[in-house]
Amino acid sequence: MAEGLFDGGSPDIPGGIVGPVERVVIIGAGIAGLTVANALRQADVDCVVLEARDRIGGRLHTVDLDGWPVDLGGSWIHMPVGNPLRRLADQAGIPCRQADPLPEAVAYDCGEGRRLTPGELAGCLDLQFQAFPAAQEALLGELGPDASMAEAIDSFVKALGLAAPADRRARQALQTDIEGESADRADRQSLRWMWHELEYEGGFFGDMPSGGYATMIGAIADEIDVRLGVEVTQVAHSADGVTVRDSSGRAEDGTHAVVTVPLGVLKKGSPAFSPSLPTDRTAAIERLGFGHLEKVALLFDRPFWREAGAPHLFIFPQQPDEPMMWVLGCDAFGGGPVLLAEIFHSATHHIRGKNPAECASWVLTTVAEALGSPCPAPKAVAVSSWADDPYSAGAYSHIPPGATPADADLLGEPVGGRLLFAGEHTQSSRLVYTDGAMASGIREAKRLLHKAGVQLKTS
Repeated sequence: MAEGLFDGGSPDIPGGIVGPVERVVIIGAGIAGLTVANALRQADVDCVVLEARDRIGGRLHTVDLDGWPVDLGGSWIHMPVGNPLRRLADQAGIPCRQADPLPEAVAYDCGEGRRLTPGELAGCLDLQFQAFPAAQEALLGELGPDASMAEAIDSFVKALGLAAPADRRARQALQTDIEGESADRADRQSLRWMWHELEYEGGFFGDMPSGGYATMIGAIADEIDVRLGVEVTQVAHSADGVTVRDSSGRAEDGTHAVVTVPLGVLKKGSPAFSPSLPTDRTAAIERLGFGHLEKVALLFDRPFWREAGAPHLFIFPQQPDEPMMWVLGCDAFGGGPVLLAEIFHSATHHIRGKNPAECASWVLTTVAEALGSPCPAPKAVAVSSWADDPYSAGAYSHIPPGATPADADLLGEPVGGRLLFAGEHTQSSRLVYTDGAMASGIREAKRLLHKAGVQLKTS
């Protein structure tokens, strides 16, 4: 066991609660909820975590593919230098590996039926990660503060004056950039509020924890009272405390509650609140966006893709309105002979509602075209279904035109002094990111304990 003091990036002590903190009911066993519970336990405050799923971790979900761990949800510790999530991994003694696919990636264009040259791929990556972000201020000046990222892509690429195939690829590459970071279509992401988050140091792709995020979740969940298979349907709060009811009718009482369900679940009106949430909160929930990103993991006997000269594949589809598909060789990161396809929002219709064999067939048909030879049959397949999971209803949050970061920050404020909220969608400084969810849990633990920093223990 090891302990460390965490302040969530700020020495401030948040307020807004009433009454002594005697028993806290936490809804959701993702990293936000587990962080709150861990800190409360170290301070000897009674708490219980209610989780609808039959597992902990929320949108951090590591599956076992015949002995190889694969993350179907969050996988990277982005920008790990100075990142509290990496500090937590170090405290728990969890090794992390650098996991940047860009240096070894190759690209294939289904529209032209050929592999791109290294120079062509480098040009696309430069547009995604350098030139387009650097043009944000100029595009804001041209298009105005209410513009979408789709408008920005159109204006930016038109100015390049590219030939038709290169023009399509540039648009698809930029669409991939936006859909990867925002989990939604570019027309539903604000230009003004793209790339607004606080940034740590180190590469964007950063590190991956050895054994997947399950090792991180397990390290902070030890000794916490987590009740699995408990679907919370109602949260009642009053001047005297809270009562949390589940689908079986059972009630848990407490002095305070922390709701950590994803934004997608709140958008569905779950759980029900009594009294109802203030109208400014429901309006913020409506304005913020919550999109899709899915993964297909395929295990093989050997990494045949590397033998074919493609350690990682970035595949441009024929459909001009779809983003690239990223097919990453997990062997490059110590993850065994596993191919992991990342399917971004506008392409998720290819696998939603399909069984694992159908998903694998769709991915491998495209991979075979890119490699120029048939793919062997996978030994095992795992497919995410975040969009259709009732306990997530999507991937992660973003800021559409008409919304602002203040909407996310508002969702992190208490209601009635008894009802608290945490999750990546309840703060704007690291919206989307796992470390943002963790920081929101630290924030609420600080609020409940009235401390500038809280102790987290890892096993």
